[in-house]
Amino acid sequence: MEGSKVKMEQAHVVMFPFILQGHIKVLLSLGELLSEAGLYVTFVNTHQNHKRLANLQALTTHFPNLHFESISDGLPDDHPRTLFQDFFEGMKTKTKPNFKELIVSLNKKSENGLCPPVTCIIGDGVMSFPIEVADDLGIPIFSFYGTSARFLWAFFNIPKLVEEGQIPFFDDNMNYRIHGIPGLEGLLRRKDLPEFCALKEIDHNMINFFVEETLAITKTSGLIFNTFDELEIDSVQNVATKCSKLYTVAPINALLQSQIGPRAQSIASLGSLWDVEQNCIKWLDSQPSKSVVYVSFGSITKSSISQLKEFWHGLVDSGHPFLWVIRPGAILDEEVIPKELEKGQKERGYVVDWAPQEEVMAHKALGGFLNQSGWNSILESIVAGVPMICWPYSGDHFINCQCVTKVWKIGLELGDWDRLTIKTTIKELMGSRREEFQESVDKAAQWAKNCISKGGSSSLNLEKLIKDIKGIKEIKV
Repeated sequence: MEGSKVKMEQAHVVMFPFILQGHIKVLLSLGELLSEAGLYVTFVNTHQNHKRLANLQALTTHFPNLHFESISDGLPDDHPRTLFQDFFEGMKTKTKPNFKELIVSLNKKSENGLCPPVTCIIGDGVMSFPIEVADDLGIPIFSFYGTSARFLWAFFNIPKLVEEGQIPFFDDNMNYRIHGIPGLEGLLRRKDLPEFCALKEIDHNMINFFVEETLAITKTSGLIFNTFDELEIDSVQNVATKCSKLYTVAPINALLQSQIGPRAQSIASLGSLWDVEQNCIKWLDSQPSKSVVYVSFGSITKSSISQLKEFWHGLVDSGHPFLWVIRPGAILDEEVIPKELEKGQKERGYVVDWAPQEEVMAHKALGGFLNQSGWNSILESIVAGVPMICWPYSGDHFINCQCVTKVWKIGLELGDWDRLTIKTTIKELMGSRREEFQESVDKAAQWAKNCISKGGSSSLNLEKLIKDIKGIKEIKV
């Protein structure tokens, strides 16, 4: 924020993601796109995540219009921040005033010519308190929603399902089909809804809290959506009926690459909460084309030692080389990787704490991706044309898995985590049904390419978003 280079006529966007890696990564990519378009962007994290982010200075070198700030989330320093209920419940009382204070301070700095005044806020759609702050300060706000359109559409219909008596569930049949939601007939099961829908008391505070948090995005100036029209057009159109404006801009990482070219590869791992292990790329270089199974269960999934051992046996027994991400904190029982896994690494695989995922996905050696059905991972698989095996864990993972296996038919669901099932599923994906899945995912990859190309839906929506933000600036002036 050095004053000599600040252009006071720039539109100034303040962005605030939820605390998880996947939320930070994709919203940061959007921030990079906006800054590349000439907007002044302030990207806000909690103090804890700000300290963990890698090479922010390198990012600001690539994007001079991109600036970073941090605020306290109000939790003690020694809080594990894995109990999301604590974080969600504390946001309105602890995080909200700190965020508001930051916005006020940025506008004070603008009076001294150190930055442009704040034009608008882009807040993560899972949190409503940025909307309340924007309303208090009279600043327009857009919501960014990082999951699939189908999941959000299902979420919007929770009050309807409550009214019809489909929620709460009074038995334990989680495969029972949900009916009456346009566009999701025959697809949605109880297990595909958010976990809190399984609570037996419908007036439970947690149900009301999360429904209100999500419905708040309908009160914003627009919804920026991490999906693309060709992939989910019916659900996108349904969601659009609830929002004043809707901008589908995914796959955002691919859109960024299309906008900035070769620079994208050098910044792909910047802004990661974990140190990236680059040596795995050299290992991939030594493997045959489309032979490797990449295994990564994201930033929040936790596994027991017994589960890890079963995965190890299944991976080794499949006969395919594998690259496996086991991040710090991923093991429930202990932090030490069992000796069996170390042995497996020497025999056929490569185990890392964290991998440069976009680079891995684009590698010619990759033949399949075993993941937790996180939306970012699915989009990255589609862009790279890599079929996948889904092992859903929580949140939107279950409905994402349904889309992968039933709608787009670009992968398989892992029905159980015993070694025989894992081995059999990998051999099916990589062997007997390889051509079938490859043909389907290549088609989806072409959809993604079309939408980020000049004149494509995501490219045009990004242009529209930038124009609308600059229009707010012009109105204010």
